[in-house]
Amino acid sequence: MSGKNNRAKNYQARRRRGAGESNEYEEHLPDGFFDMVGRRAAINAINENRAMNLPVTGLKDGWVVREMPDGKYQQISEVKIVSHDVYKRRNLVKGTVIHVGKRS
Repeated sequence: MSGKNNRAKNYQARRRRGAGESNEYEEHLPDGFFDMVGRRAAINAINENRAMNLPVTGLKDGWVVREMPDGKYQQISEVKIVSHDVYKRRNLVKGTVIHVGKRS
């Protein structure tokens, strides 16, 4: 428990000092932290929907599908998946402007 408490105090101290943006704090988080938080949130949302007999929307076999409470699937739209090679060739780095609209 003390580890969490120290991180929270560290974060609050940085905010009071105005030492940079929150990105400075995020750099000290363990690898995969946001992946773990996102997965837990997704699992919780799916479980809540199932408990309330609501449909769950997700990706299956290249389609956005809605799983109904009775177990049937409804295909909503097809998703075009682009390979990672396309993005590797672009040499994108943090802060790269991908698209800027025309000024009129």
